[in-house]
Amino acid sequence: METTDKKIDIVNAAIEINNDRIAGYEKAMELCNESEEQDLTLLFQKYKEQSENFKDELLPYVQQFGAEPEEGTMVSGKLFRLWMDIKSLVAPYTSKAVLESCEKGEDEFRDAYKKILNDALEDYPGIVDLLQAQVADQQIAHQHIKELRDRT
Repeated sequence: METTDKKIDIVNAAIEINNDRIAGYEKAMELCNESEEQDLTLLFQKYKEQSENFKDELLPYVQQFGAEPEEGTMVSGKLFRLWMDIKSLVAPYTSKAVLESCEKGEDEFRDAYKKILNDALEDYPGIVDLLQAQVADQQIAHQHIKELRDRT
């Protein structure tokens, strides 16, 4: 595969996992709104916006090659949202259940970014600093979600 194609694939993979995270937090906000969990809704909105900002930071890296940014989600992200849908239908909504689901989504994000970072080190070193900064910010969000889950 040509170097430019590899670079585009790396950036689009990062955009795609952010699309997953956005969709996951939209679902979490929907569940929280149903039970009037305003504090969690605001927190989930913050993390959704964080991924929207990550995407905005990534867009120039794909557009510089004349490529289109990824609009879809990863299969694993779709499975995460399906799991959250099923859990909400089977069990009554609880803050802890949604926080557990969000933590799993944050784990998925971290793992996907690690793979993307490894690929970038080899094929696109110019984006490594941005990806590392994004995953560092995401790790703070992950830790916060985990702490909230543990207190619930």
